[in-house]
Amino acid sequence: MSEAPQAFERKCLEAIQGLGKALGQLSLYKLGHPAVAAMLAACGQQLKSLLSETPQGELAFSVDNDKLIVNGRIICGVDSLPTSIPTTFARFKLSSLTFKSGLGPDDLKAFCELASSRPDSEAGRDPQKFLEGRGVVNVILNEAVYAKVGEEALLQALEQKSLEETIRALVGNAVADPKKQKMVYEKVENLVREDIQRRIDEVTRPLVREKTALQNETSRTKGVMENVADGVIVVDDGGNILMMNPAAEQLYSAPLSQVAGQHLAAKAGAEHLVTLAQEIATPADRAIKQGVESVGADEAKKTMKAAAAVVQNEAGNIVGIVSSLHDTAKLRELERMQREFVAHVTHELRAPLTAIRAALDILNEEFRGRVSDEETRIMGSALHNTDRLERLINDILDFSKIEAGEMRVNVKKSDAERIAREAVDGLRPWAQRKGIDLSLDAEPDLPPIMADSHRTVQVLVNLLSNAIKFTPAKGRVTVKVFRPKDGEKIIELTVADTGPGIPASEHKRIFEKFIQIATGEVRGGTGLGLAIAKAITHMQNGRLWLESQEGKGSTFYIALPLWAGPAEEGGAKPAGAEKTVPDQLPWWKKLLGLK
Repeated sequence: MSEAPQAFERKCLEAIQGLGKALGQLSLYKLGHPAVAAMLAACGQQLKSLLSETPQGELAFSVDNDKLIVNGRIICGVDSLPTSIPTTFARFKLSSLTFKSGLGPDDLKAFCELASSRPDSEAGRDPQKFLEGRGVVNVILNEAVYAKVGEEALLQALEQKSLEETIRALVGNAVADPKKQKMVYEKVENLVREDIQRRIDEVTRPLVREKTALQNETSRTKGVMENVADGVIVVDDGGNILMMNPAAEQLYSAPLSQVAGQHLAAKAGAEHLVTLAQEIATPADRAIKQGVESVGADEAKKTMKAAAAVVQNEAGNIVGIVSSLHDTAKLRELERMQREFVAHVTHELRAPLTAIRAALDILNEEFRGRVSDEETRIMGSALHNTDRLERLINDILDFSKIEAGEMRVNVKKSDAERIAREAVDGLRPWAQRKGIDLSLDAEPDLPPIMADSHRTVQVLVNLLSNAIKFTPAKGRVTVKVFRPKDGEKIIELTVADTGPGIPASEHKRIFEKFIQIATGEVRGGTGLGLAIAKAITHMQNGRLWLESQEGKGSTFYIALPLWAGPAEEGGAKPAGAEKTVPDQLPWWKKLLGLK
């Protein structure tokens, strides 16, 4: 009697995992891509099989208390699911996702299109209306799953729910029609929200006014100062340089690697004027010194003072600055505008490129088997080159974000094997077409890591793409996930290939921007991929390095820290950094190779 329930649970888990993998692939491929289509087809068959075994003809999936529940039965923990599933539930605030008998491929495609839509799109604003517009009747959102497990189970579940979840569950239990559920829920939610907000406003109004006044004053001064210059320099309490952005490096005419650790005024030339507070630290037990110190040639001081004026209001607060741009400043402004123009044009290229790719996909499917071999070759070349152009555009945009300091990573508890499998599964069709053996070898029962899953998949996809690209037919590409035997608190992910290898003299240069190592063949690309991969890895407090011998293949290593608890999320330091960086250097020094 126990085999049937276990089989049902296993099939449910496989079906929802398949749907999650398909959603995850949409971050790399379009909905019509063969890899995505194959996953959706397999998922659809699994759901149809389950629906045929279900007396009521429907499967209601819900996520509650970190558990996946199907028709009132606990299937597994949320950590066994691809991250795209709980993310979709959270984004659309779903109590449950129900599939009904009659489910077809178009229903799943419409749901995936909804799940991958932008939040500000029409689908993101009204998901139910979007599904109805596509004629989807066998995929139901927001149905209260607790109605299926009885009144007693509903009351028990409500004891641990938030107010919003409680209202949604009660409405779902009382109203059968999904359309009416939405209308009643929105009405009740608005009434409760208005009442709570009114009471909060009455209590917090005086505090809000004081806080707003302080924030406005701080924001105004900060905004004025930030708009004076593009360069940013970070110093320690002694005035020694820790960090500079590219604009500041250009101003100093020296890279960070040459001036890091030196006092800000030490590298000031005759054309520079350095003004610094006498006391940089901010003590909490006494007043700080109000004075500032200026270092520079007298002529530079006169010129800078004559070129700018501080604007104050009647209370003496800084509200603006009036300045006169000299030729050098104008040149820097033109260079900044040039960078912004490149980033803008690159971004604008994505929309027509997407349309071109969609048109080519339609033509390829419509005329498959009805054209000559030469026409098929031309179509394949067009599809390949649109993919290549899209990768180039994405690389340029990512690197622009990194250079501008706008790249963000969201590190949290993650499964290293799942990350590696997602990357491998996404590129397996390409490897098969090239006749390359692509495999994944992961140690069992590995502990979780601190990582941004999406960005780490991006890094692995980049390394795997290079490995597949440079490995000849009948070669091997192997991905391994393991914990080092030396006890270091990290997980290592490696990508090894049987390609031509990389000369030892090029091992360091290969991670620099716009660097492409000659291998005897002409290869496309921007030369930014490995620079982006290394930057993303270091932003997660990890390490990326290479081992290779010319003629014997290459192995790239990624080391990411183990998860040490909730307090580590969002900004964790690498747990195993002691091995290679004894003094616990910050990530930016490790990235730049500073001591």
